[in-house]
Amino acid sequence: MNDSNLPTENQPKPKNKYSWVRLALGLFILVDAIILFKVTPAGSWIRPENLQLLKTELGVFAPLGYIGIYFIATVFGIPGTILTLSSGALFGPFLGTLWTVIGATLGATGAFLVARFVAFDWAKRQFEKGDRLRQLSQGIEQDGFWFALSIRLAPVFPFNAVNYLLGLTPIKLPTYILATAIGIIPGSFAYNWLGQGGIQALNGGPPWQLVGALAALAILSAMPILLKRINGNK
Repeated sequence: MNDSNLPTENQPKPKNKYSWVRLALGLFILVDAIILFKVTPAGSWIRPENLQLLKTELGVFAPLGYIGIYFIATVFGIPGTILTLSSGALFGPFLGTLWTVIGATLGATGAFLVARFVAFDWAKRQFEKGDRLRQLSQGIEQDGFWFALSIRLAPVFPFNAVNYLLGLTPIKLPTYILATAIGIIPGSFAYNWLGQGGIQALNGGPPWQLVGALAALAILSAMPILLKRINGNK
């Protein structure tokens, strides 16, 4: 990948370059997703009540099934909160976090590549009216890895939107993948922990895990405010 050809504010990307390649890839992804969700059972697996059936049927391959579903859901902008909670209930907070981070990172990478190489013009039109794209581009140019990491750790913007937005910035792919994988670990663990704690509480178990997970989520939710105050005091 040649990052010198990536778009910047002073060097807009030609609109018609490789347009037929983008169209072909976009149609391939769309058709592939339709087949997967309509012809195979994958469409029903995304519902939490059927994830236990997925785990039972796939056995040791259940994590691969979960990762595949999370990948597809992330590429197509489907919120992964329910999946993450279900992962905690099925696999536990630690293994659930591992599978979630892998699936979400792969999906985020897929969305990033779609925004950069397949649907660049369409994605740019969705975001260029506001200040989000400009703010992200400026932050990436100043300090790419740490800026992307801070967004993942303290999500000011929705996860799925950031995947596509960062594809429109000059950030390098390895930097994006590393920042994403590391940055989503705390949130993934908190939601997986919440999923396990919720199941245990419903089954009559002690509620301390549920309370701990809710406290962790509260801290993560307050991080944007804390980071803003810290930066404002510098």
